[in-house]
Amino acid sequence: MTAIDSPRPLHAGDADDDGWVSAEEVYVPERLIAAPAAGVFHAATPDVVTAEGEVVHIGQVVGSIEVTGGTVDVTSAHAGFLMGLLALPGERVRADQPLAWVRVFA
Repeated sequence: MTAIDSPRPLHAGDADDDGWVSAEEVYVPERLIAAPAAGVFHAATPDVVTAEGEVVHIGQVVGSIEVTGGTVDVTSAHAGFLMGLLALPGERVRADQPLAWVRVFA
């Protein structure tokens, strides 16, 4: 639970002994796939990742980063639905830049 600082409790029964009121819990099912290195992003071929809503698995390659001397695979750390790419194929990206987002399975 997260607490918010409130000058007075919203409901007397909701406040704890210190006068804090508990806020509701929020679960965000979206996760980002980040670039493992700086370079030029290339999305995976359509037979691997085709469209928004495609199921991706943990460890699945969703693209690659062209770096000096080779390429680095971009893999998903999450299982869920690929909701979209956040970088265009051929776009220069920096390390840790979000490249795609996934709605994880509940």
